Amino acid sequence: MLKIELYNPELDKVETFTEGFVSARALRRVIEFGVKQETEVMNELEQLDELVALVASLFRSEKVNFDTIYDGISSDKIAEVLSGILQDVLGGEAKKKKAQMELAKVTE
Repeated sequence: MLKIELYNPELDKVETFTEGFVSARALRRVIEFGVKQETEVMNELEQLDELVALVASLFRSEKVNFDTIYDGISSDKIAEVLSGILQDVLGGEAKKKKAQMELAKVTE
């Protein structure tokens, strides 16, 4: 399940959106984004814009889109929120790799 919390300035409150079903196509798009990051030269703005567009595409609600993500997440939290959603899409593999990296740090 995916979850994103977006501040709605019109209502002056945070709204929570969830996506219960994550398709294999969504997984493919996330992997494709990762491959593109590794193989193409993109500046930080291009990377962020593509990541925001990707995350928006993972939710069926029209209220979760490019603009509402940029307007609804604070600048100091955007990387954490977006990467967390990607990790949720990747599921067990992302968690497994993260655990392996943490274990490697501890054993060094």
